[in-house]
Amino acid sequence: MSYESRLKELTEHIGQIEYIRNVMNSVLFWDKITNMPSKGIAYRSKQLGFLAEESHKLFNDHRFRELLNELKGDKRNTFKTERMIAHITRGASFINSIPEKEYGEYISLISLSEKVWSEARKSGELDSYNECLRRIMNKFRNFADYWGYKEHPYDALMGYYDEGLTVRKLEKMVDSLKPGLQELIGYERNNTLNYKPPILISADIEKQKMLWQMLLKRIGFKADSGRVDPGECTTIVANSPGDVRIVTTYDKDNIYEGIFNVLHSGGKGVYQQSIDPSLLGTMLCEVSSNYIEEAVGRLYENIIGRSSGFWEYVFKESSAIIPELDSKKCGFDEFMRSINIHEPSPIRINADEVSYLMHIIVRYEIERDLISGELKIDDLAEVWTLKYEKYLGVKPKNHHEGPIQDVHWASGYVGYFPTYIAANLTSAELSSAVEKECGNLDDILARGEFEKINNWLRENIFRFGALYTPDELLERSIKKEVEANSYLNYLKRKVGD
Repeated sequence: MSYESRLKELTEHIGQIEYIRNVMNSVLFWDKITNMPSKGIAYRSKQLGFLAEESHKLFNDHRFRELLNELKGDKRNTFKTERMIAHITRGASFINSIPEKEYGEYISLISLSEKVWSEARKSGELDSYNECLRRIMNKFRNFADYWGYKEHPYDALMGYYDEGLTVRKLEKMVDSLKPGLQELIGYERNNTLNYKPPILISADIEKQKMLWQMLLKRIGFKADSGRVDPGECTTIVANSPGDVRIVTTYDKDNIYEGIFNVLHSGGKGVYQQSIDPSLLGTMLCEVSSNYIEEAVGRLYENIIGRSSGFWEYVFKESSAIIPELDSKKCGFDEFMRSINIHEPSPIRINADEVSYLMHIIVRYEIERDLISGELKIDDLAEVWTLKYEKYLGVKPKNHHEGPIQDVHWASGYVGYFPTYIAANLTSAELSSAVEKECGNLDDILARGEFEKINNWLRENIFRFGALYTPDELLERSIKKEVEANSYLNYLKRKVGD
C-alpha cells in the first residue's frame, strides 16, 4: 500500500472522529445549555453516551493505531502531517487508556451531573450534588491511574489540559504569586474609607443582547461566523472557524456581568474564528491549549475591556443602546470607576483583577486534595469557607457563594482550574508584546484600531491552531519566559490608578 493511500485512509478516519466530536461538544452541548427542554436531558444523556462510545471505538480502532505508527516519523511527511500525527497520538493515548464502557459511563454521568448542579444552584442544597462529585472524583482518580504520573495523581489530570504542568511546577507559581496577591488584597480591605459601591445599571435581555452584539462587532468577532445566546453557564463552543457560538449568563439588574462575560468569550471567539480553516480534518483546527485560549479571554475581558481607551471608543454607542449609562446616575467617569472597583468577593466570576487568582488558588488546592484523598467531599464546604476567610478575608454566606458557584467539576473539568493561573500571567505578557509591536494599547483602543491588535494575535497565535505547542507559540511571539512579576506589576499599576 502506497504512502499516499495510507495517508488518505488516515485522514478520512480522522475526519470521522472530528465530525462526531464536533457534533457532541458543539452542536448537542450548545443546544443542551441554551434551548433544550428540561425533560429532554435523560435521552440527550443517552445520545451523548452513545456518541462518546462511537468516538472511543474510532480512536481505539486497530487499523487507525496501525496507520499512526506506520506514518509517524516518515520522511515524506509535511510539517503539518507530522504535527497532526503527534497531536492525535497524544489525544488518543488519553482516551484509549480508559476502558470503553467506563468512558461511556463517564460521559453519561457528566451529562446528568450538570443537571444536578443546575438544580443545586436553584435549591442551595448540596446532598445530591455532593454525591455526583463523589462519583466524578472517583472517575478521575481512575483516569489518573490509567494515564500515569510520576509524583502526584493530579499531575496526570493537569497534564491532560496543559502538557508538562505538574503539582511541583504549579506550587512554584503559586508560591511566587501568593505574597504579592495577599499584599494587594490586604490593601483593598484596609482602604475602604472612601469606598463607594459600583453604580449598577439594569436592562432587559433584548437591550443587553443588542449591547453584546455591538461589543462583539467592535472587537472583531464576525457575526456571519458566530452567534451569542444567554444560557445557564458562560462558555464558548466552536464547531469550525465558521461556526463559533458564545453562551453567556447575565443579570437584568447588573449589565456588567453580561458585558464582561461576552468580552471574555468574544476574545476566545476571535481566536477560534481566526484559526486557519485548512486545518479542519486534522484535529489541529483548535486552540493550542486551554490556557492560551484563556489568556486571550482574560486579555479581552480585563486588560482591554476595563481600559479607559476601549470605553472612550464604545461608550457613546453603548449609551445609545442603554441610555442609563450616560445619565446623572452614571456617566463615563462613574462607569469606569464601577467596572474597576477592587473589593474582595466570595464569587469568582464577580472577582476583581486583584483577587481573581486567589479564587483559583483556592480551587486548585481543594481539587488537588480531593484527588489525592486528603480531602473528603463531605468536608468540602467547610474547607472552602476556611480558605476564603484566610486568603481573601471574606466568608461565603451560603452554598451559592461556596462550591456550587462553578460548573467546572460537574462538567468534568477536573484539572482545568490551574490553567487559569498560567492564563492570567500570559495575558499580561501578550499585552506587553502587542504594545512593543503596535504602540500604546490605550491609544490604539481609543481610536478603535482593533485590527492592529487582532492582526498581531492572528499572525503570532491564532492562525496556527494546535500546529505548535503552547511553549513554541510563546517562544515565537513574546520571546521570553512567562513569569509572575509581569502580572503582579500590572496589578500594582491598576491599583495605583
